[in-house]
Order: sequence, then C-alpha cells, then structure tokens
Amino acid sequence: MNISEEVKQRLDIVNVIGDHVQLGKSGRNFRGLCPFHTEKTPSFFVFPDRQTWRCFGCGTGGDVISFVMKREGLSFGEALKSLAQRTGVPLPEKKVRSAEEEDRLSKLYRINEAAAQYFNQLLLASAAAEAARSYVKKRGLAPETVQEFLLGYSLNEWDGLKQHLKKQGYTEAEAVAAGLAVQNEEGRIWDRFRGRLMFAIRNASGHVIGFGARALDDSMPKYLNSAESAVFSKSAVLYGLDRAKEAIRGEGKVVIVEGYMDALAAHQYGFRNVIASMGTALTEKQIAMLKGLTSHICLALDPDAAGNAATLRGIEICRQALERGARPVPNLLGGSTELRAQISIISLPDGKDPDEVIRENPDEWKKRVNEAQPLMDYLFTIGAQKLDLARTEGKTQLVDQFLPLIAEMKDGVEREVYLGKLSRLAGLSERVLAGKAAQLFAAKQSKPRRKQAAPSEPVIRKGDAREERCLSLLLKHPWLRPLAQNLSPDHFEYSENREILVLWQRGRNPEALQEDLDPVLKDHIQMLINIEQPPSDREKQEQELNEYILGFEERKLKAALEAGEDVERNSAMLAEVWRRRAALGRR
Repeated sequence: MNISEEVKQRLDIVNVIGDHVQLGKSGRNFRGLCPFHTEKTPSFFVFPDRQTWRCFGCGTGGDVISFVMKREGLSFGEALKSLAQRTGVPLPEKKVRSAEEEDRLSKLYRINEAAAQYFNQLLLASAAAEAARSYVKKRGLAPETVQEFLLGYSLNEWDGLKQHLKKQGYTEAEAVAAGLAVQNEEGRIWDRFRGRLMFAIRNASGHVIGFGARALDDSMPKYLNSAESAVFSKSAVLYGLDRAKEAIRGEGKVVIVEGYMDALAAHQYGFRNVIASMGTALTEKQIAMLKGLTSHICLALDPDAAGNAATLRGIEICRQALERGARPVPNLLGGSTELRAQISIISLPDGKDPDEVIRENPDEWKKRVNEAQPLMDYLFTIGAQKLDLARTEGKTQLVDQFLPLIAEMKDGVEREVYLGKLSRLAGLSERVLAGKAAQLFAAKQSKPRRKQAAPSEPVIRKGDAREERCLSLLLKHPWLRPLAQNLSPDHFEYSENREILVLWQRGRNPEALQEDLDPVLKDHIQMLINIEQPPSDREKQEQELNEYILGFEERKLKAALEAGEDVERNSAMLAEVWRRRAALGRR
C-alpha cells in the first residue's frame, strides 16, 4: 500500500467533505449542495461504500484527495501532504503480533500436528483400528493417499489422546484450547474424539489446525469437528486447499465437492484442483480464501439438493462474495476482461457422489467437469423445469426471477446473450427486456437499504485496476491520443490517475512526465508503465480503449441511478451503453 492509499484508508470521505458541505442522508449515500457551482436543488453526492463523490450538476467527481485539491486549490502533492498530516500517515501504527501471541499460535499448530501423527499411527498399526482400516479399504483409498492427507483413528477411550499429549509435554489446558479435549463445569477433561476415523484439516499454509471425525458405527453425530479455537473455524477453512492451491492456479479453476472422501478420491486419481466444503454451505470467508487463486468455481451438487431453496441461497452467497473486488485483467484478444465470478455447476448421476463417479470412471468425472453448466444456464434450466412457460403467468414469473440477475451482469456480451435467451423463453422483445433491466438496476440502486452499523474505519479499494490499465495502454501507445478525446478526467475516481491523465492529455510523454512529478505520482506512473499488456495490434488496442471508455460511462450512469438522478433518462442511457458494449464485444 503506498502513501496515498494509506491516507485514504485512514479517512472517511463523509467526514472530510462534511466539514465543508452540509450533507443529508439519501438512502445509503449522502447528498448536499455542490460547493463548486451555484444550485438550489442538491445534486452533489458522496458514496461511502466507494469513498468517492460526484456532482451530477457540474459533472465533476473523484475521491477525497481530488475534493481537497478542488476545494482548496491545491496540487496533488499539497493535498496529499495536508491529508497525511491530518491522519499521521508518515508514522502509521502497525499491528504486530506479540511474541507471546506468536508462541501461543505456534503451540496450537504443534499440538494439532502431534495429535495427527498419533491418530495416523493408530490407524496404521493399532488392532483397535481394524474397522477403520476396513472402511478406508472399502472406500478405495490407497496407502499413499492415507499418508499424504494424514488420515487416522481415535481410540474409543476417554483419555487416550490426552495421555499421549501429556507424554509429549502438552498440558490438559492446551489440549482444550486446541479443541482436542472437552472440559465440563466440574473441571473434568476428556478426549473429544473417540472411536472415529480422523481427517486432519490443514490451513492453506499446511499447518494442521483441527480435525473432522467420522463415526464408524451408528454414533451421532455422524461427523464431528474440532471445537472452535484460535486457529480453527469451520466456516473459514477448506479441506485440501493446501494440497490443491497450485493446481487451482495452474488450471484456472477450483472444483468444490462436499465431503472429505470426495476430495480424497479426486486427488488420488490426479484431479488436484479439488477441495471440500466439509458438508456445509460455502461462506464468504471461504470464498475470500479462493479469490487470490481463481475466479472460476465449479460446484459439484448433490442431484437431490440441486434445485432446493437452501442450495440456491448458498450459490447466491457464493456468487456475491466472489464478485466483490473483481478486477480487470488482460484477455487473449489484447483487451481486458473483468475478473468476476465464474460459477459452474457439475451435474452428477442420480444417487452418486463425486468419489463414486471418480473411482468407477475417472474419464466420466473429467467429462462432467469440462461440461459443467455456467450458473445462469443452470438456473434457467431449473426455472424452466419448475414453471409452466405455456402460460402467461409462468413467463411473467420467469422474467421476474431472471431479469434482476441479468441487470447486474457487468459483461455486455453476456448480458445480451441471456437477454436473448429470456426473450425467446418469455416471448418478449430483447429491446423491451433491456429497458426493463436498466430500470430494475436504477430501482435497486435508489432503494433505501436497512441501516447498518458504521464500520470502525472506511473500506478503501487499493486503486482501480480498470483506470490503471487504461492509463497504461495510453502511456504505451501514443497513437491512441486522438481516439481518447472522449476520455475525461472526470471518468476517473482516483486522484493519482486523474492527475496523470491530465498531464498526458497535454502531450507529455512518460519520460517527460516523470521528470517533475510529485514523488508519489512518480512511483504511480512507474507502476502504470510496468503493467504487462498482452501483444496486440492497433485494432485490438482501439477496441480495448473504447471498452474502457464505455465502462467508465457505465459506472457514471450507475452512480447517477444509485443517487436517484433522472432515473428514466439515465436508465435509457445505461441500456444504450450496454448495447454498445455488447456490440463492441462481438467485433
């Protein structure tokens, strides 16, 4: 994080602008009279979620630094210095774990590792583990898989693990803190896991942090996990991720199954990008762990649960969580594509789990993964099965269900494809549906949201990848200058990017720009120059630039709709921008 990002991280734009403008709540945003032009009706908006501002009267906007620049007549460097002094950024306080805390976490890792080794040795050699070994053999797990994933067995005793850990130098209190032992109100302590097949659960770094335990008889619950601890939370871990992460990066997607055995079978047969959710619906924390690895998630759904409401809600949580923080990346055509949620659904044969499919026919599993349905296609299939599309009521319900999802799509081509699909199924024209989609987007943005507690500090995005890639393109290809006349500094929300665009539009080349820039801007422009651009010809470079400009227009119109400004006109303009983006994508 550079100094300007650190400054913005420590400020709340509402408070800064509120010192100069009387702001009133407007839905989830704030509204007031613009300080930069005379007006009677407030058209100046502050957007806390994005930490940006925009006036829909004079058309200007930006972030907290650009506001101070414009309000005080300061340069970028002067405004940054002023705000840095206000926040004390030159001497930021850094949260560092104490040596005591580091030692506590390290001990939790070590005690869990010791337990895993103990359970594993019991599975391999103890006479009491015969039923567990038979179960493992019946499920087709090879000895190599058992060792790689450190499967084990817990004795059907009250203190087998406790006594073993005591010999290893661990106290009963440490076993309880690690979630390996239970303590009642009277202070009695006993083993949490007894007579179960043990699955060692590792974090992404490979540390054993807890266990999943399967009953081998009719004991309930069938599966039991470690108690929550300082290192283990079931909602924030994915089984097998430590072994799968490199394959996930390499293949560009992750396959998520439900159970431990599903993931183990996949890895044993060479499908290394598979992880397990451990029998629960995916959580936002789990999705956040995957964002740095891939944006493409394939879900292997139980056929019996594929269309039920709980499953669909889980998929929606997955989609929303994965889309947060999406960033544009270069595509194979030399343009950029927003790296957003790609969720696919793997269909399974009735009555079969992934591990059965994999063990019986690995090629069949590979085929089903490769033929996984995109989420929207899957939802269309489910919707068409549940609704009577021969009746007007069924068609109306179909539109009501799917048009809001289509309206949220950021990719113009994708939006047009599904508008066409919905048009054919519902018997309505695409133009009518596109207009209604834009209106839906406007209505959603202007609708007041339930009041939430204010965060302790504002959440600031670290730059804007789309703005940065656009500037990088312009800096590297000077011939685009005449084609960038429609690009305005007000298209950019980040002060660093606006400043560099203004200087570039004055005819300065990158070398000349760096000679007399503010040090922060000098670092920023060097970062822009270092952004890798895929090889492309002039036609693709022009197409990419036009895509950026339309994307900025779309963002501006969405902000206007979110503020409730001239909804009918801006909805129509947004629909037109969507149409132009879709047409551009087909070139």
